[in-house]
Amino acid sequence: MAFSRRETALLVIGDFCSLVLALWLALLLRNLAIPTTGYFLEIVGPFVPIFLLSLVIFFIGGLYEKRTKLVRSAMGTRILGAQGANTIIAATIFFLLPLSIAPKTILVLYLITSVVLVSIFRFYATPALSAHHPKKAVLIGTGAAVDELYEEVKGNKSYGLYFAERIDTAAGNTLSEARSFAERGIEAFVVDTRDPRVARELPALYEAFLSNAALIDFSSFYEDVFDRVPVDHVDYAWLVDILPKRRVFYDAGKRIFDFLFAAVLSVISLLFIIPAILVLMLLGGSPLIYHERIGKGEKRFRIVKLRTMLFNDHGDPELQKKNRVTAFGHFLRKTRIDELPQLWNILLGDLSFIGPRPELPAIAAVYEREVPYYRARHLIAPGLSGWAQIRDYDAPRGAADVERTRRKLSYDLYYLARRSWGLDIAIVLKTLRTLAALSGT
Repeated sequence: MAFSRRETALLVIGDFCSLVLALWLALLLRNLAIPTTGYFLEIVGPFVPIFLLSLVIFFIGGLYEKRTKLVRSAMGTRILGAQGANTIIAATIFFLLPLSIAPKTILVLYLITSVVLVSIFRFYATPALSAHHPKKAVLIGTGAAVDELYEEVKGNKSYGLYFAERIDTAAGNTLSEARSFAERGIEAFVVDTRDPRVARELPALYEAFLSNAALIDFSSFYEDVFDRVPVDHVDYAWLVDILPKRRVFYDAGKRIFDFLFAAVLSVISLLFIIPAILVLMLLGGSPLIYHERIGKGEKRFRIVKLRTMLFNDHGDPELQKKNRVTAFGHFLRKTRIDELPQLWNILLGDLSFIGPRPELPAIAAVYEREVPYYRARHLIAPGLSGWAQIRDYDAPRGAADVERTRRKLSYDLYYLARRSWGLDIAIVLKTLRTLAALSGT
């Protein structure tokens, strides 16, 4: 959404200015005199990489996400966490690396003032960014996804509109009075155009459109708000719309990047994989395990990992009851070393760094029967990490879980429709935050 992008740009600019101002105040406090322009420019040079790195940390920490109710409730914790990480990184760079800045008290004062200024900007100035005139809107449609959107937007002015009224088409409400909405100050209609009851009365909405009211597609607006697709509103028309978007140059470039980066990481990973294999051989049993997965085009392939359990149960529920993670396996999982052999799958093209997580064939068969359009996620290569992995913290684990998978599919379809270099980079950065959080548990 246009306003969301404008708000993000203003937040980035505000954060950067807060960091620069923090350095200026640090110099003022250190010398008890207003810094001259030449002196400030001399000191600011070594800090520019710190400023830029801080903005990256803010992004990883979720400070530039849309201000949904959930995000707003956790914003204080995120600000403190991001500033704590920035403090540690900046101190490490200036105290341990051969970078010249004297005296070091300037750095200490900067770290303190930056925490204070960024916190003030985020807690007090940020709400002012939403002080615009949101459009008075009507939501037209029915179903759980419509309910969810209504609850999120009706009291949140961050989306450029707010719902003053709602028409539940399942209740038989009519749209024939659409022109009268304009007389009541309604400026926008968010409409589920795939609802057959709405389709029958689109002429009435057309009349409202002629009265200068904005018509907004429900599914598109839902995706913009929640960063996922409303799966209950997906149909063949939606799939036909995204299927031609093959993104030939993007897909080819991504494959080249996957191969080159995996080749480099494969060499480095040998420093960890070889010792782990030797230990597993001493403990007994095969050091490597292979799990069959469903890949692009529903092609089956074998994913390779270091063994972390007593034996390979191949996903068998009965065998899983007798299996358990070993002490050394727990270490491998904690450090993610057990995942490193999957770089070989990326080299072969079975996996990508970014994509939907591959599923076991038996479980995938259940989802294909129970979850409509589940097979669409096989249109692209699966990945080590993906949009669903970093966004859906209630994803199914182990046995088949249809309801949780429907939600997970909503993120996979969103990535399928909107995949791009920008989205991939965002996923990589968010994955770093997830890995850091898991390492701390």
